[in-house]
Amino acid sequence: MKCIITGGSGFIGAHVVKALRKAGHEVLVVDGKGSDAKNIDICATKQLSVLFGEYRPDVVFHLAAVADARKALASPVEATMINVAGTASVLEAARQTGAKRVIVASTVWVCGAMKNGLVDETEPFLPSGAGHIYTTTKIASELLAHDFCRLYNLPFTILRYGIPYGPGMWEGLVLRSFLDNALSGKPLVIFGDGSASRRFVYVEDLAGAHILALQQVAENQTYNLEGMRSVTIKELAELVSRLLGGVPIEYRPEPTRIGEFQYFRRLISNSKGYIELGWEPVMDLEEGVRRTIEWYKAEVAALQASKSAV
Repeated sequence: MKCIITGGSGFIGAHVVKALRKAGHEVLVVDGKGSDAKNIDICATKQLSVLFGEYRPDVVFHLAAVADARKALASPVEATMINVAGTASVLEAARQTGAKRVIVASTVWVCGAMKNGLVDETEPFLPSGAGHIYTTTKIASELLAHDFCRLYNLPFTILRYGIPYGPGMWEGLVLRSFLDNALSGKPLVIFGDGSASRRFVYVEDLAGAHILALQQVAENQTYNLEGMRSVTIKELAELVSRLLGGVPIEYRPEPTRIGEFQYFRRLISNSKGYIELGWEPVMDLEEGVRRTIEWYKAEVAALQASKSAV
């Protein structure tokens, strides 16, 4: 199958590209970085349409976005243009060139705009929204996918990512921040009291869901892709500290994290992905963190050391 993936040089995107190629699919990457990527702005619809028309993808995976919630908070107009207008641009290019489906990357943060309790993919968004620019842009992207399907007969699949971690993770994600501090001789910093929880999902488990989403059953469907269990930030910090020989932990306030998604009073169901796609996360947290530490030491820390030696 011929696939185009926007954002294919990013953290999750690179793993999805690897998984697609391993499964025997032909992949073209559209990204602003990466040596094998086509450097095209996703908001440049005409350029995208020309590329899509030349390549004729069967499926477009749309992962390109402002993914850092704090960057979205600091630059709301830019985040809205990239995440919302960019999604419309990719959908339009796919529509114009006859793609069979667009698989849109979303986030479980959109569940913050839903009622408390057990929520699944059928739960509607509340008019009050979720209280964050990043989340609103992802809700809008989901609604655009539905609109392009209804109005232009362009099939879609929406994948709502849990909180990803693993090799290649970018700065700003909590585990990466812990490793940046620990391996530069600083304490691990927890913002708040550490009771906030996340259902972290290993990036290779997440990438595998994209292969399963190519099944016909996934057409015009939405799937929550959460980790196996809730893990508090305190628990994650203590695990990292233990694996690295007892790194100190500090607690601080952080006002730039206002409006971020909280799992309190809300349980997000993964059942649909398991039943329809056969997807479930399999990586144990400790083993996943251990592999991430090995990657960090081998690539990030080694690169920093080589730069310091110059």
